[in-house]
Amino acid sequence: MKKALCFVLSAAVLLALAPFASCGSPSDTETTAAAEDTEESASSSVTTAEETAEIPPEPGAADIGIWYSTWYAYTEPGSENNRYDTWCAWNVEFTPLLPDGTFGYYDSADPEVIRFHLEKLSEAQIDFIIMDQTNNIDVDSGYINERSLAVAEQIKAYNDTGARPVRYCSAVGGIQWSHDAKTIEDEAEKLWKRYCETEFGGSGYHYYLDGKPLMIVYGDGAEKAWSEYEGEKTYGEKFTIRWADNGSTPGYFGWAYSKGAVWNGNVTVVMPGWHNRAGHKPVDRKYGKTYKTFWNTLLEAEYSPEIIIINSFNEYAERTAVFPALSDDNTAPGDKWYKDRNGTEDPYMFWDMTVSYIKQFKEMKKPLYGER
Repeated sequence: MKKALCFVLSAAVLLALAPFASCGSPSDTETTAAAEDTEESASSSVTTAEETAEIPPEPGAADIGIWYSTWYAYTEPGSENNRYDTWCAWNVEFTPLLPDGTFGYYDSADPEVIRFHLEKLSEAQIDFIIMDQTNNIDVDSGYINERSLAVAEQIKAYNDTGARPVRYCSAVGGIQWSHDAKTIEDEAEKLWKRYCETEFGGSGYHYYLDGKPLMIVYGDGAEKAWSEYEGEKTYGEKFTIRWADNGSTPGYFGWAYSKGAVWNGNVTVVMPGWHNRAGHKPVDRKYGKTYKTFWNTLLEAEYSPEIIIINSFNEYAERTAVFPALSDDNTAPGDKWYKDRNGTEDPYMFWDMTVSYIKQFKEMKKPLYGER
């Protein structure tokens, strides 16, 4: 997301333990700075997705969404072009869990990997993913969008089995570079035609908010720019638009809440840490204390927000991921998944914490803020 790095992707699954081989990228030897110290507290009958969409939510139940990266290409392992091997080209220092139980690299378009992720998301009671297309939908010859479409297609196939559904929406962000609100309308048109007008565009597959498909726009000042834009909004108005930036803005869907947890009745974001390696002050994971503090903000509140957003499922490059992964020898200490001060690394710890916190939160059955 929003990287001051170069972008390009593609993929194929490596079903073996990854050797953490270097592809010539410089190692990350930065020592991360501490985050603000606010973290002291750490079937038988099949129901179609469209039918499931009509089932009303449990009273007081918040929807839970999670940012999801679709830009991992792995068609030419070792390539320094991110369209063919994103893991190598971006010097991603984490090796994720694969469907066979080993750790290795994958392509975001791989159906087996997508199905594996959807199963885990469903088991964790996560309701929707936010596909990160914030670097321009058609950046790098459209390889990210191709993979996002593959994920959306697999979501239809998965939800149609009658499993607990996982829906999708997209985040766009071309306005970061154009500084022109017309870009929001242009990207909304692409999303509408490529996703919403397809067989996987209905409410059984695409996440809807306030009666429309949800679109998130990332970019500092984007909300103000859109509100002041007097041009055509034909496609933008087909969506419920929500916003994201790096300013820890209350009620935004992310991206990084680097100033600490911010409870908001509409949407509250939780994250385990953040280090984009592009000049921002890192937020260390602190043996899980940072993530615990974010979740405690929800657990200790009187009410539930309408939506909880987790940043993120698999954004390993910016170190916000929670899905199991191994770090390599170049990973900065503040980014490693240490569960104690003895340097005990646990590749499953943040996913286990996520599953546990969601279960705990749902069992509390807090009233929604809007129902107070």
